[in-house]
Amino acid sequence: MTGERLKVLHCIYDDPENLWVGGGGARRVFDLYHHLQSEVDATIATGSWPGAQSSIVDGLNVRRLGVSWPYPVSRLTYAMAAARLLLSEAYDVAVVDHSAYAPVMIPRGRPVGITVHHLTGPVAAARWGHIAGGLLAKTERATIRRARVVSATSEATARALRNFVNPETSIVPVSSGVPDHLFRLRRREESFVLYLGRLDETQKGLDVLLDAFALVLRAKPDAQLRIAGRGPHEAVLRARTQALGIQSSVQFLGAVTDAERDVLFSSAACQVVPSRFEGFGIAAAEALAAGVPLIVSDDPSLVEIVGADGSAGRTSPRGDAHALSAEILALISDDDLRVRLSVGGRIRAERYRWEAVAVEHVRYLRQIIRADGNRASSIAREALHPSSPSPQ
Repeated sequence: MTGERLKVLHCIYDDPENLWVGGGGARRVFDLYHHLQSEVDATIATGSWPGAQSSIVDGLNVRRLGVSWPYPVSRLTYAMAAARLLLSEAYDVAVVDHSAYAPVMIPRGRPVGITVHHLTGPVAAARWGHIAGGLLAKTERATIRRARVVSATSEATARALRNFVNPETSIVPVSSGVPDHLFRLRRREESFVLYLGRLDETQKGLDVLLDAFALVLRAKPDAQLRIAGRGPHEAVLRARTQALGIQSSVQFLGAVTDAERDVLFSSAACQVVPSRFEGFGIAAAEALAAGVPLIVSDDPSLVEIVGADGSAGRTSPRGDAHALSAEILALISDDDLRVRLSVGGRIRAERYRWEAVAVEHVRYLRQIIRADGNRASSIAREALHPSSPSPQ
C-alpha cells in the first residue's frame, strides 16, 4: 500500500451532476469519500454527458470516462474505459458500483471489489422481455461472480447475492448514510404529501402513487402532492396526472438543491416511497433522519430501513394503489400517528449516520486488499510447491 492513506479508485457511471442518471448511488459515493478524506486518497471515475469535464469536486479527484453523447453510447464507452483504467491505474484498492446497464469487467489478479445496490436480473424480463432480460441477467451474474469481495447496500440484497455468487465470495453489508444536520431539522408541518427521488415510473412506482392520490382526493379534495426530482419519465407522469384529472393538486418541482430538500422535509405532512424495487432507498433513510412521517412499499430493502414493527414508518403492498391511498389518508388524518412516526423514524435513522457507514466502508476496502493478498499468496505457494498429480 502507498503510505498511510489508501489510494482508492472507485468507478460508478452515475454522478450527482449527470443529466441522465444522478441518483442516491452517486451521492453515496461522493459523500463516502468526502467523509474519508483523512484516510483515503480517492479518485472517482464516472460516466460522461454533454458538458462534463474531469475536475476536483470538494477535494475529490473526479474523472469523466467515455463519450458524452448519446446516452447508450455514453454508458458503453464508460464501461470500456473503466475496465481499461482498472487494468492500468496504480491503486491500493478499487471498487466498481455495479450497473447491469453499464457492466464493467473487473480484472483478475487485482484488488477490485464490487458494490451492488440491487439486482436487475430478477426484474429484467418484465421490463425488457424474456430474450433481452435473460441476456441482461446472464451478463449481470457473470460480472458479479468475478469479484472475490462484494458489498451490498442492504441485507435484502446480500441475501439475493448469496444465491449465485461463488461460495468463497465474501459479501459485506455497507449501507448508505444520511447527513447529520437532518437530525436537527425543525418540523414546521404543512398539509402536503411529498415524493422525492428519480422520476422513473417503472422502478419507483410513481404510476401507483398518482393512482393512489387520485383516490385520496375523492375523500380529501384539498390534499396536495409535491413531486421533487428529475428523470426520464416526467412527461409520462405529467400526462398521467392530466388523464386522472388531478393536475391542479399535483406539483412537479423538478430537481431540488439540498437546501430546498431540507425545506420540503421540514414541512411535508408525510413522504411516500412507493418503489417496486430498491437497493437501499436513500430518500427513505433521509426522511427518517429528518423526522418526516414515512410510507414505503413492502420492498424488502425499504422494510429493512423502516423496520418491521411499524414504529418508524408505514408499509403498503407494492403496486396496490387502493392500499396506498388508505395509508396516505390514515397518516394525513392522524396528528398523533405522525408525531409518533417522526420520533420513531429519527431513532431508527441513527444507524445510518455517515460516521458509522464510513467505518464499514473502510473495513470493506481492507477486506478486498486481504482477499487479493490471500489469492496472491496461494498462487505463489502453488508455483513453489505444485500439487502432486493424482494417481491414475
